[in-house]
Amino acid sequence: MFPLRGKLLVGLLLVVVCSSVMIAQAQYNSSPYLSPATVLLNYQKMVSSFKVFMYKPNKPQFKFATKVESLFYSSLQNSTYLTQDPEEAHLFFVPFSHDISTRSLARVITRVRTDLPYWNRTLGADHFFLACAGIPHDSDRNLVELKKNAIQISCFPSRHDKFVPHKDVTLPPLPSPHAPARRVRATVLVNDTEPSDRLVGASEFCMVEYENDASWIGEALRLGCVPVVVTEGAVNDMPFMDVLRWGEIAVFVRSGKGVKRVVGDMWREPHERMRRLGVVASKHLLWNHPPLPFDAFNTIMYQLWLRRHTVRYSNVQ
Repeated sequence: MFPLRGKLLVGLLLVVVCSSVMIAQAQYNSSPYLSPATVLLNYQKMVSSFKVFMYKPNKPQFKFATKVESLFYSSLQNSTYLTQDPEEAHLFFVPFSHDISTRSLARVITRVRTDLPYWNRTLGADHFFLACAGIPHDSDRNLVELKKNAIQISCFPSRHDKFVPHKDVTLPPLPSPHAPARRVRATVLVNDTEPSDRLVGASEFCMVEYENDASWIGEALRLGCVPVVVTEGAVNDMPFMDVLRWGEIAVFVRSGKGVKRVVGDMWREPHERMRRLGVVASKHLLWNHPPLPFDAFNTIMYQLWLRRHTVRYSNVQ
């Protein structure tokens, strides 16, 4: 009797485990997220607990190079993420003007290093800055640590020599004001016909040049057009790379490699899944003023929150 009961219990346990695996797999297949089981829970934790301390800017009034940088900065200033108590901060924000000189930027980091003790604890690894143009190569210790250790928020697409994957993050672009409300400036590919401009909402795939058409990727996703990103090489700076499964919502093709053939292999069911996941993911690329849950600003903050656990480097004399 007991052996039979044991077998029944083992069998029941296997059924539960298999069911859980199948549910998790189904959830993963229907979600654009890398970790669909935890993203909502982690996001709620981030909203309720994440704190950022901002150092005083290098001057009272300064400008950023792009509108999206200014939008992120103003959203952060008016958010509940900022704290006046550096002891409760998870990360530290170092603001500076886009036209700051190399020497002046080095002075900013010197001030950050000497005025408060937080930079020296990690050599800047729990700090972040906003700079679409990146940091110039320089031998000054302050700039070396800023470039190597601190998290850079840049604009998509970023220059490869100015972006460090898995450390840095990119701002999703603002929609282009030159594109009509329901049209994206992209080449639409349908079956084997020649590429042509069409309404995105009625199209299948939209060919987007990585260097030139970045501002239309979010709009294409929102309207159900799967982006075909044509690039010269690997793309490591897509917005929210550690949140979204870009390989499931967009097609990446090297220029000159036969876009039609690649797209033709993904017709029907794979396309429909990508289109559906892309529509869900598109809310993360949308900028709102004021910000809304899960939009571009809050997803950037979520990426920063994921990086709050920093490696503490040994001080080199």
